[in-house]
Amino acid sequence: MGDILWIEVKSREPQIVGWCLFVTAGPRPADLDVAGVADVAQAIRAGAVTPWYQPIIDLSTGQIVGLEALARRHYPDGRIEAADAFVPIAERSDLIVDLDLAIAGQALTDLKRWQRDRPALKMSINLSGRHLDQNDWVTGVSHLAATSGVSPSTVQLEITETARPAHSASGDARIQLARSLGFSLWLDDFGSGWSGLRDLLRLSVDGIKLDQSFAAALGTTVGDVLVRALTTAASELGLKVTVEGVESPEQATWARELGCQFGQGFFWSRPVPASGVGRLLN
Repeated sequence: MGDILWIEVKSREPQIVGWCLFVTAGPRPADLDVAGVADVAQAIRAGAVTPWYQPIIDLSTGQIVGLEALARRHYPDGRIEAADAFVPIAERSDLIVDLDLAIAGQALTDLKRWQRDRPALKMSINLSGRHLDQNDWVTGVSHLAATSGVSPSTVQLEITETARPAHSASGDARIQLARSLGFSLWLDDFGSGWSGLRDLLRLSVDGIKLDQSFAAALGTTVGDVLVRALTTAASELGLKVTVEGVESPEQATWARELGCQFGQGFFWSRPVPASGVGRLLN
């Protein structure tokens, strides 16, 4: 069993003090930012961490077919903090599981509202590789979908492994269970960190999202060769491909011609709060 870490978390009412229990997967990391974890935990409890949304585009039609929910932290002074400022802190403990589920719950609630006009619209939810080590993560995600009233067939779960690889055997069994319930599973940031060809050997997934470094390399010999090789392999395995980080019409065209079905990036839109999604969809 891993180390047990108790972190005191004070609510906005000073007379109320809560405690969060985190069980690390191994010995407590020497670089664990205890104060940072407590700070992020309190932000989640206070509802200060919410999803913003970036559209996912069908490259063959140019139409929005889905949205990715991306965590943002709101401060009382109006500042908005991107995920890379606080998610790495959460990933050092199992707090990342709570963060992911908090974002997923709100995102699916928003999706249900938008599906009134766009029934086929899909939502992509990020799940840390740590979820794969949780026995009940599929039950948790299924509960969120049922509570929100959305069909699992319109929910794409993107597995990220920036912190560490998940256990392969039990992880894949739970992925297969999620897929049997209608969810689709994607490998996020493919080609960076832990996510790569090895994961295709051990995890049953529906698609891959190419890391933004591939989009940046489109139009170069090495970039085009690598993207074509990956899309060819994906096609033969029956997988879909999304390329992240598209910033120009040329990159979008190259990605489509090289076999990518979907694109995402600043070329179409930066992430926007829920209040800005209606404008994108219309």
